[in-house]
Amino acid sequence: MAAAVDRLGRNAADCLTTGYKMRDEGKLLVTHGHDGPWDLDDQVDENRFTMEAWGAQMELRAIQRRNRSAKIVSYVVRRTNRL
Repeated sequence: MAAAVDRLGRNAADCLTTGYKMRDEGKLLVTHGHDGPWDLDDQVDENRFTMEAWGAQMELRAIQRRNRSAKIVSYVVRRTNRL
């Protein structure tokens, strides 16, 4: 059980790997906002699961962008304070 598909992993690959591993092991995958367990053998459920996993990938990229921006700002502030 997970809060959402994008919480199964850090990126789309992690989410999809976890989902398919659970399916292959015969475990039920249940998340908030989805009626009943996910059926990754069903084309509609599989497509929706993949789209929701993509959310984890977009979130990862946003975090990386914020971290890079903060690093640049920190560098500029340190350089400015030295002068």
